[in-house]
Amino acid sequence: MAGVRRVHQTHWVGGSFPAAVPPGMEHAIIVGNDDDVHVTTIASLVTRAYGPTVEPISDDEAPIEIPMTDAQLADAERYEQNIRELMSWSESVTG
Repeated sequence: MAGVRRVHQTHWVGGSFPAAVPPGMEHAIIVGNDDDVHVTTIASLVTRAYGPTVEPISDDEAPIEIPMTDAQLADAERYEQNIRELMSWSESVTG
């Protein structure tokens, strides 16, 4: 299907939801499977009062592939850029 790519799982969210940090990114994360995929940031997940854990998959696990649409990739790129800008601003303010 055009406009859909598959990214290899890099993490588990809450111990049971497959997730992937897209290539070239550090902060955005795709969470889900073939039926239900969401784009968010790692910070957004782990800073909630009862937020889920975000753990890398182990070296002996075979990563699954998670589908990601072009629109979801654009969202991930935007989230990634927003986090980088916030970090840069924070560093300039705090010195």
